Amino acid sequence: MELRRFLVILTIAVIILLLITAWFFPSNEDFRVENPFWNGIRNISASYPVLPLESLSDLPPSPQGAILILIPYLDCTAAELEQINSFVTQGGRLVLADDYGHGNQILEHLGLRARFSGQALLDPLLNYKNKQFPKITHLEPSPLTSDIESLVFNHATSLANVATVNTIALSSPFSFLDLNGNGMWEDGEPTGPLPVITCHNLGNGQIILVADPSLFINSMETIKGNGSFIQNIAATTSNLYIDQSHLPLSELHQTKSRLAKARGWLATPPATAGLVTLVLILATRPIWHQKKEDSKET
Repeated sequence: MELRRFLVILTIAVIILLLITAWFFPSNEDFRVENPFWNGIRNISASYPVLPLESLSDLPPSPQGAILILIPYLDCTAAELEQINSFVTQGGRLVLADDYGHGNQILEHLGLRARFSGQALLDPLLNYKNKQFPKITHLEPSPLTSDIESLVFNHATSLANVATVNTIALSSPFSFLDLNGNGMWEDGEPTGPLPVITCHNLGNGQIILVADPSLFINSMETIKGNGSFIQNIAATTSNLYIDQSHLPLSELHQTKSRLAKARGWLATPPATAGLVTLVLILATRPIWHQKKEDSKET
């Protein structure tokens, strides 16, 4: 009996310890503002007045001057596509950063011809570390490229169906799109310069396309001119939104969400009263058990 009680107590203690660890362990998901690791964007949220969005329905009804950074690794619903369209056409600026996600779904809905190619952009000569980190040195004069000599991309792609007048940044002439994924240039594979950042007007707003969302993560925003590019974006607004609702959820994030909901529920008066009652019952149970045993002995 004592062993079984010990095992029950030990199991409960382990579960509580795991839940506490999950609650306090930082998020490790790509592109999340609360993630302090290499793949998060906590540095940006610490440097600028960023407003993370868990739903596009939280966008301001009057978006003039506001900027939304959207990394679409999950597809958008019809309602969300309309919210994005309304945000831009009414005066907002959309920074759509994508490589292998669902950016083209948004572009198609907005009526733009531009597309993310979805193929790996490699540069065997002009790169940082290796060919998967192409340096972007061909920058057109623009408020976005002010005081920037070069950018560094990370496992990026390129843009297609883009007019020269809309192009802000191009890859080097030595770059190419690796269509067959073998890491080497072969006949038929497009070569640089290839557009990687473009700007398009839509209604009263603007759309900036960036062919590499990794530009914004903690490990990349300090390299070369990447930080200046982000600063140039943030400098034009006091309302900088970063969408978090189209990023895949890890088990850790889902556990944190469940714990947050549970904490919110426990904070309600009925739940608090029930919890206090349960604690009192558990605390006094040994006393009543002892009294019951004493009464049997007498």
